[in-house]
Amino acid sequence: MRHYASQRQPLAASISGAPATGIFVAINVLFFIGVMITGGTDGRAGIQNLIDWGAKYGPFIAEGEYWRLVLPMFLHIGFFHLLTNLFGLVIFGSMVERIFGTRNFVAIYLAAGVMGNVASFVAGPHLSVGASGAVFGIFGAFGMYLLLNRRLLGQVGRQQLTSIGVIVGINIVFGLSVSGVDNAAHIGGLIAGALVAFLVAPRERLVASTSPLSFVGTPRMTLQTGQQPVSRLVGAVVVIAVIGTVLILLETVRTY
Repeated sequence: MRHYASQRQPLAASISGAPATGIFVAINVLFFIGVMITGGTDGRAGIQNLIDWGAKYGPFIAEGEYWRLVLPMFLHIGFFHLLTNLFGLVIFGSMVERIFGTRNFVAIYLAAGVMGNVASFVAGPHLSVGASGAVFGIFGAFGMYLLLNRRLLGQVGRQQLTSIGVIVGINIVFGLSVSGVDNAAHIGGLIAGALVAFLVAPRERLVASTSPLSFVGTPRMTLQTGQQPVSRLVGAVVVIAVIGTVLILLETVRTY
């Protein structure tokens, strides 16, 4: 009988050991404090305040204010909006960062956040803010990792993949049933996160123990992680950049 042991616990959720997750949480909180200090988010004045801070707004993006594809992922309308996104970021972001590594996680988070805003721009000119596109990118990346390693991760991996599918499905259905939810940003971020993860997700493999005592009885098998080369991350970023640029140009020509 073979024994399987993991050198780490990729499915455990804790912000410890995930520095980029903590930094993104801090950035979101600091932006929220800044927005609240300078006028909040309520009423027409609040809308103008969010625009001043860089909210996604189609007509301004079409005029070349492309930073509005980046900054909205750090802006939120109200404390509950911030709290729900930070909850997803802390729980799932810390897992994805430990699995993929900090460098790849940062790329996934930013690519998903930007592509979520690109998808929102294509869907309509409305004002939109929030980290949910980036958080959905984390869902997509985690789901892709589980899918690619489904054989070795076994039943636990399949259960986690099902859970991700349920979470995403509930959020999409909820977004379709109420107003004010940017489903385009969610779907755009989800696809971008999954796409980047397809190229950079670590592949788990079983290796025989090198212990001097391994000749006694059956060999002990250990689950180890094989990280992808940096070139695949560069390729993923280039692919996302090209897709995003084409979508922006097409929407600008079509609508504006």
